Amino acid sequence: LTGPNFIDWYRQLRIVLSIEDKLNYLEQTIHPAPVAHAGQQVAPEILAAYSAWIKGSKEIAGLMLMTMEPEIQRNLEPLHAHEMLKELKT
Repeated sequence: LTGPNFIDWYRQLRIVLSIEDKLNYLEQTIHPAPVAHAGQQVAPEILAAYSAWIKGSKEIAGLMLMTMEPEIQRNLEPLHAHEMLKELKT
C-alpha cells in the first residue's frame, strides 16, 4: 500500500483473505476479553476462542503491515486488522 493504490491493495487483500477463509478479521471488530462474574470462571472454550481470534487478527494485521510503505506502517502498527482497515478507509 502506497496510499493512492488503496483500491487495488484492498481488492488483492480481500482475495488473499477469502482464499484463506479469513475475511472475518477485516469485517468484524474484536470483542472485549471475556470476564467472569464474581465467584465464577470463564469457560475454557470461551477463553480459547477469544485467544484464537486475537491470534488470527494479529496474523492478518502483520500481513497487512508487510504490504504497506514504512510511513503507513508506523501509523497503523498498534492496530488490529479491522481497526487498520477502518482507519485506512477514513
